Amino acid sequence: MQVRLIYLVIFFSTWLFFSINSHAQSLPNPTDTSYVMTLLKKGEAIETKQATTALAHYQNAYEFSKKINYTKGYFESVRLMAYLLNNLGRHDEARKIAQNALQKARQDTSKRNLGLSYFALANTALFSGRFAEAIPNYRQAAHFMQLIGKLKNVAVINQNLGYIYEQQRMYPQALDHYKRALAFDSTDKQDPRSIASDYFSIANLLSKQDKLRESRVYYLMARQWIDPKNDLDFMINLYNNLGYQYSAEANYDSALYYQREGLRMSRQLGNPRHELHMLMSLAQTNNRMKQFARAIPLLDESYAIAKKNQVGLAELANIYREYAITTEGLHAYKACAEWLDKYVGAKDSLNNQETKELLASYELQLKQAEARQKIAGKQHQIDRLEQQHQRQNLWLLIAGLIILAAIGSLFFAYLYAKQRQRTANNALLAAQREHELVAIQSELQGQQKERLRISKEMHDDLGASLTAIGLLSEVVKTRMGPNTTPEIEKISSISSDMVTSMNEIIWSLNTKNDSLNGLIAYTRSYASEFIDNTSLSLKTDVEESPLEIPMRGADRRNVFLTVKEALNNAVKHAQATQVRLMIHPQSGQLLIEVCDNGHGFVSNEKTSLRNGLGNMQNRMAESGGTCEISSSPAGTCVKISYPYPTVSMKKIMQL
Repeated sequence: MQVRLIYLVIFFSTWLFFSINSHAQSLPNPTDTSYVMTLLKKGEAIETKQATTALAHYQNAYEFSKKINYTKGYFESVRLMAYLLNNLGRHDEARKIAQNALQKARQDTSKRNLGLSYFALANTALFSGRFAEAIPNYRQAAHFMQLIGKLKNVAVINQNLGYIYEQQRMYPQALDHYKRALAFDSTDKQDPRSIASDYFSIANLLSKQDKLRESRVYYLMARQWIDPKNDLDFMINLYNNLGYQYSAEANYDSALYYQREGLRMSRQLGNPRHELHMLMSLAQTNNRMKQFARAIPLLDESYAIAKKNQVGLAELANIYREYAITTEGLHAYKACAEWLDKYVGAKDSLNNQETKELLASYELQLKQAEARQKIAGKQHQIDRLEQQHQRQNLWLLIAGLIILAAIGSLFFAYLYAKQRQRTANNALLAAQREHELVAIQSELQGQQKERLRISKEMHDDLGASLTAIGLLSEVVKTRMGPNTTPEIEKISSISSDMVTSMNEIIWSLNTKNDSLNGLIAYTRSYASEFIDNTSLSLKTDVEESPLEIPMRGADRRNVFLTVKEALNNAVKHAQATQVRLMIHPQSGQLLIEVCDNGHGFVSNEKTSLRNGLGNMQNRMAESGGTCEISSSPAGTCVKISYPYPTVSMKKIMQL
């Protein structure tokens, strides 16, 4: 089938070539340059759909530009023709055209034409997998493009260099070029998508190195530059990556939030592949949470989309694997065995397919290696002649170096004596600071261990006892039926409230939650769960901080209890139908608003002295913040402000 297809393509290309040539011969011979630019525009218009026809237009423009010595048309033809030939897999032709263009550009000395020629050569080497050849040509192209002020082109070149180094696992070099691309793209704020792509590339690179927190900062920065209305596809990929990172860190509240948002946008976009990936991410997160029953409908929907759209073996293998994990968690071992068999079969087929592709790749690399070996032989002869010439100058250079070394040795001996004295003084000062740092860190670690011990004992002892009381009261209520006494109802209600309060205390004691984003995620989750159990509706406007900001456990508890009291007042006293929760981390402070559309209250001495309102203001004052309460017939609004330091957790531990 493939051989027949190749013959068909060859036949069609030959027919098209001759038909175009005959057509060109019948055309009148134009005397101006507009004919060249018209051909190029025609080719660009149909390049993606009719590549062979577009290539014929480019070739005609290329030949005619050479004929009338039209320099601009010639180099534009080279740029477009080399790119399309590379896309068609005809790398040798593209390379030859780019080399000829470079020779012409050196005679012409135009910086723009030199940059375009080097760029065409570099792209051809990149498409062919010859990274060592692509890198110096890209650098030459970047040099000339920067000289003529084409900074967007320089950014594209740095993106390509970053990709090459990333493929070679040379991550520091890749990161350097991605950041250079970001710097050049940032000069043009009218192109936010390029800036977002640069942030996204940096985040992906850091994620490959398991630097998840640093990677997440760049993902969140990329989100600020994406237009969610016109770039849903980009936003879905970003949310999928963020959800995966949070899930890997067991931060399931944030993981589920981003994955659900990504699923919503996938359905809005109408892209079944994106929808499949987001459903699989949600199922995987639920499996990690041991919520196997929730994972089943997500997997069923994923499997239906996969069968309908005939996805590849890799996606099917992932679905089979998650089905096996879910059914095992549900103790459905027979179903688990069936899904595991399907997974093994899909992996075997995938491995066979990858083996064939790998063998084809090895054959191509072998041919390229043979060609490089021939070139290396000729280069070796040239190098031998150059070495003979270099030996003649070597002895003169050695004599000069010996004299310089003698002078340098005397100078460095003097500097060494002074440096030793300075080093001894610095070592003594460093030892004193290190001793102080160890003492501070030891004290901090002791406090953290004690908090963890208290939270663990409360969870294991008090939690189990309170849960048992709640269960027993529910059993008594069930047995007594309609004869249940108010005391039993009160016991059940009090035990449930105590379990909730105890979980909040444990959350505030656990040092793993000592961060601003931890407080934001927990507050958002609590508000959603609390309002869901009422007749009110909740509208949220919640943002997370791009930085990992540390918080004291006492401050986290004060802020959370203040928000909790505001929500409780809105539900119990406001007679509202809607509550709005806004959380915005700003530079140096966290702003929270809890507003309702209830009847409000009149501020007087009694209301100002109520324990609840007074406690809210006292708690925020204790943490250095403020709590302002405003009320009108249209509703009540509680505004909370908490100042926080912008220094990172790592920096605090070093102080």
